[in-house]
Amino acid sequence: MKVVLIEPTQAEANVYSKLHMPLLGPIYLGTILRNRGHEVEIYNEDIYKPDYSGLNADLVGISILTSTAQRGYEIARKFPREKVIIGGVHASLLPQEAWQFARQVVVGEAEEVIAGVVEGSIKDAIVYGKPIQNLDSLPSPDFSLIKGYRLPSLIMPISTSRGCPFDCVFCSVTKMFGRKYRFRSAENVMEELLSRNTSSFFFCDDNFTAHPQRTAALLELILKHKIRNWACQVRCDAAKDDALLSLMARAGCSVVCVGFESVNMKTLEAYQKKQTIEDIINAIRSFRKKRIRIHGMFVLGSDNDNEKTIWDTLKFAIKQKIDTIQMMILTPVPGTKLHEELKKQKRIFSHDWNLYDGQHVVFTPKLLSAKQLQLNVARAYAKFYSLPKSISLLVSLRFRNAMFRFMGYRIVREWLRRNHNMHWLLQT
Repeated sequence: MKVVLIEPTQAEANVYSKLHMPLLGPIYLGTILRNRGHEVEIYNEDIYKPDYSGLNADLVGISILTSTAQRGYEIARKFPREKVIIGGVHASLLPQEAWQFARQVVVGEAEEVIAGVVEGSIKDAIVYGKPIQNLDSLPSPDFSLIKGYRLPSLIMPISTSRGCPFDCVFCSVTKMFGRKYRFRSAENVMEELLSRNTSSFFFCDDNFTAHPQRTAALLELILKHKIRNWACQVRCDAAKDDALLSLMARAGCSVVCVGFESVNMKTLEAYQKKQTIEDIINAIRSFRKKRIRIHGMFVLGSDNDNEKTIWDTLKFAIKQKIDTIQMMILTPVPGTKLHEELKKQKRIFSHDWNLYDGQHVVFTPKLLSAKQLQLNVARAYAKFYSLPKSISLLVSLRFRNAMFRFMGYRIVREWLRRNHNMHWLLQT
């Protein structure tokens, strides 16, 4: 059987599309189906967009995030409904919506049910996948199945765990992967790393250091095999373990992506982040001491945020010398506590999923208007990712930071060009 798997593009450019870092879900599923003898092609629209009118397939699988859902449904309409299955985070949160465009919808982790869905032994309209308990049982994802994907890649995503016991009000991770951590063994991860012919990796786990002993075992193997130049996502509490942090630095960690979320303590409490401003500052100092660059991630627009909060965030990032930042606008993704609360209060004014990308305001804030939130975040972004700052970093020979600042500068400029009239705010 010929199976085509598709990852739709977002309506707006973002740093991940620029880095051509595909979702791992479709690659895992494609590899499983390939190993069962099916002919598999994967299309990531950020990398290569095919002519769907000439695309022949026995079955089409589409994996959607909330921000790519409308594009995914648009692609689904190009094929007979009986040939389409839809999965991914958004489909898992709103399966009845996705089912309007597909013969079947897969909710949750699909690896253990995908063969039955494709081969017809599972016929339910909505199929519920169970969390994979033994992640070592999964095959190493075959990136060569992605059409147009250049190998070796500039940066390759690697997943070593699933689940998260934390339950931040705006996050959908626990809805997809549950609140219990599950880990691949260090040896299993190392086997995959050694099979990749690439210069750098990104550990895309939501919290790479969630299990310090397992992380340390993996880092020792990375150090032994002299793998260098990798990035990961961590919480602030990773910096409290100096021994582990030192091992990360020695093993070649170049960048940590940290969910700081806010410099407003009331907002951190509202987000249920379970960290303080002091934790954030100490984490930054600890990472900088180990010469690990920091990508700071902030979420703006809580009921405790005003215009000053936005500019305080920018000043904080500059004062603390955070290398790059991500200032996301609070987004009520379906299935989250935030969505339920704002829906109950009738404060969500748009259900255009294209806008649910963390870059557009889709609800009415409490301490400032939607337009004020939108404009001030855009202006703060533009100030941080300015062309003069990019050039300054280049002149001072900080090439990597200069590259990412310039990339941010281009993305911000493109966003402002495409959204200058802020049409989605006219209904507020």
